[in-house]
Amino acid sequence: MKDHVTTALLVALLVLASCASVNTAHTPPDGSAERNAILQAVHHALARQGRKNLVLDVPYLKVHNGWAWIQVNPRSADGRQHYESQSGLLQQTANKWMLLEWMPAEEGTDYPKYFKQLKAKYPSAPSDIFPQ
Repeated sequence: MKDHVTTALLVALLVLASCASVNTAHTPPDGSAERNAILQAVHHALARQGRKNLVLDVPYLKVHNGWAWIQVNPRSADGRQHYESQSGLLQQTANKWMLLEWMPAEEGTDYPKYFKQLKAKYPSAPSDIFPQ
């Protein structure tokens, strides 16, 4: 009987731990399907700007409940060209990620005000994906 109680307690703890990890922001590991889908959406958004065949270095990526905030440092495949860093908000709909908007990169941008307006515009975006 004691073994059954111990096993049930262990299973309950594992379930609670997995639920907790789902309800917090995380960074998808390199090569994961989730990370690849997000990067594909970013590549698509950059291609619409005329920037194609880029390698994306990703210093920041947080995902939570179908929302993501990413920062990318684009460069040419040969590494000779480096482009301005970009950050943006993505949302997953019907198993597809889509970039909703890029963060402005203009000098003098009031970033606290920008994030306040962004959170008002997308109230269901979890706060824990945004950089602190």
